[in-house]
Amino acid sequence: MDIEVVIGGTNAKGELFDHPVAHELAAMLPLSLVFEDFNQVEKVARLARPLTLRGVPGADAPMPGEIGYYAPSQGLVLYYGRVGRWPGLVRMGRFTYDLQALRDLPDGTRIQITAASTPNSSGAMQ
Repeated sequence: MDIEVVIGGTNAKGELFDHPVAHELAAMLPLSLVFEDFNQVEKVARLARPLTLRGVPGADAPMPGEIGYYAPSQGLVLYYGRVGRWPGLVRMGRFTYDLQALRDLPDGTRIQITAASTPNSSGAMQ
């Protein structure tokens, strides 16, 4: 699923992977969440409810520029650095945004994630 990540008025393109946890997140869109820096490698916001871990590996190792879910804290995560492999972590998608600019965002930054607009049969955006 194509998504848009809006950070400080800048629209970044992204996508969610095709697995049950990412589908569950997609059903929650649009989201507007306040992100905090964690460990100088990621921005994290707590989701209102937990996502299931059905159909995904028990641990994963996301890369910079990816979107993840960390089950123990119900955290939606935007990675700008390498975090290694952790249990309860699910890679859910990727986004294109200046990772240094993401790193430099202050705590408390609100980020919106929405389904990307797609053209309908007449060519107009929906």
